[in-house]
Amino acid sequence: MLPCFVLVISLLIVGCGGGPEGLPKRQLPDSATPEKIMLEGLNATDQATSLHFDFNYSVMVPPTGQQTYTSEIKIEGQGDYDAKSGNATGHMNWPSFQTQFNWVLFDGKSYFQVENENWYELPNGSQWTIPSVSEITRNTSEYMDNFQKINRLEDETVNERSCYHIALVPNFDKIMSNEQFLNTIKGEAEQTNEETLKNIDELKKELENANVNFEYWIDKEYLVLRRTLTNVEMLQKGDAQNPSYTAKLITEIDFPTYNIKVQVAPPQTSMLYQEPSQ
Repeated sequence: MLPCFVLVISLLIVGCGGGPEGLPKRQLPDSATPEKIMLEGLNATDQATSLHFDFNYSVMVPPTGQQTYTSEIKIEGQGDYDAKSGNATGHMNWPSFQTQFNWVLFDGKSYFQVENENWYELPNGSQWTIPSVSEITRNTSEYMDNFQKINRLEDETVNERSCYHIALVPNFDKIMSNEQFLNTIKGEAEQTNEETLKNIDELKKELENANVNFEYWIDKEYLVLRRTLTNVEMLQKGDAQNPSYTAKLITEIDFPTYNIKVQVAPPQTSMLYQEPSQ
C-alpha cells in the first residue's frame, strides 16, 4: 500500500495585507465555481511566506482471517515551514509505539531525534515526507487536470474560519503520464524504462478497486488552504487461507496560521543514520 499512498500524497508558500496573519482579503462571489475557488485558493496559498501545520495520518485494517479486531496505526504531529528556504522543523508522535520524534529539514538534509536521544542525519536520497504546499500550488493548470471530478460542497467552519469546501476525485491515468511522477517512480536508483513501466502497471492494478477522494477547505476571506483531507480505501486481495479486506488510509492536514516567523537550524551534532542489519 505504501507506493500507492506516496502517489496519493504527491497530488497534495510572499504575502502582505490587512489580516492578523498578513494575508490580503481575496473574497469571491457566492456563485464561484469549484474550479475558480481551487485556482484562486492555490494562488493565494502560494503567496504566503511561511506556515504552521498540524497533521494526522492513520491506517486502519478491519478484522481478517489472521486477526479478530480492527487495527490502527496512527501518526500525529505539527511543524513550521519556510517557503523561501524550503526549511522546516517539527514534532511527531507515534502512539502505537509510544514514541515521539523531533525532525528538521535544512538545506536539503533531513535530521531526526527519537525523544531525547541523539540526532541522526538521513543519508543522501532519503528524506522525511512532510506536507508540501509548494507541491499543491505548482503548475496550477496542470494540477487541475489531475482530477476527473471537482465539486463544491456546503461551506463549513474550520478552526473558527469560514471556508469553502471542495471535493475532488483524482484522474490516475493523467497522473501516471506526468513526467514528474515518472521521475518519482524511477527514484534514486534510476530504474530502466521497463522497470518503471512495470511499477506503474502494478500501481494501476492496485488502484483499479481503490476509492480515493480529496477534500479541501479554503478560507472564504483570504482564500488560503485551511485543511486538506485524503481518504483512500484500498482492496487487499486475499488467498486460499486469507480473505480479501479493505484497508483505509486517512491523512488530515490543518493550516491554522500563515506568515509566522520560522527559525530552523540543524542540530549542533548528529550521526549518519544507518539501517539496522538484518
